[in-house]
Amino acid sequence: MAVSDLIVTPCRVLYSAVGLTLPADTLAAGGAWPTGWTEVAFTDSELSVKHVREKVEADIQESLTPITRAIGKETYEIETSLAEFLPANMVLATGGAYSATPASSGVAGKDEIVGGDDATIDERQWGFEGSYVTAAGYTEPIRLIIWKGVSDVGVELKFGKKTATGIPFKVSANPDMGKARGQRLFKLTKITAPAT
Repeated sequence: MAVSDLIVTPCRVLYSAVGLTLPADTLAAGGAWPTGWTEVAFTDSELSVKHVREKVEADIQESLTPITRAIGKETYEIETSLAEFLPANMVLATGGAYSATPASSGVAGKDEIVGGDDATIDERQWGFEGSYVTAAGYTEPIRLIIWKGVSDVGVELKFGKKTATGIPFKVSANPDMGKARGQRLFKLTKITAPAT
């Protein structure tokens, strides 16, 4: 085991329309992702990845143990907290529509969200990027892509004098049925060496 395999990294959060071009493997960590990707915000908690595969067991009377097992349900979720209290970020967590009004003569500048009573949830492609230093001394990216995902709509905001107000944020993966079975939820890429 190499020390370089112990990963400690901050993480960028990005999103795009479903199916948009992914960053090239040769793109340096921290580089600009292709046009159409939007970087969300700073985060104030670590990125948590939760992949759950629930088993279904088939029992028969002639055996004390299940005769076979298969996966009956699978979930893949990413969770963090957005540090910047921006209405544009709130829309990702709450749904609704965001608008900005610039200040002008007799008009106050403002950011505004309107929402509620809407059953739709926007599906997006999500990207998460960190970096690490290889054993050879190169800084390389680690990228996690969720092909199709929805942010959990609804948040509990806390305002107080002892803590900054963050926006709790969770993305749940939906399967991309256009991809092969076993590849429909996510892709994790750890670049191990630069192109030669």
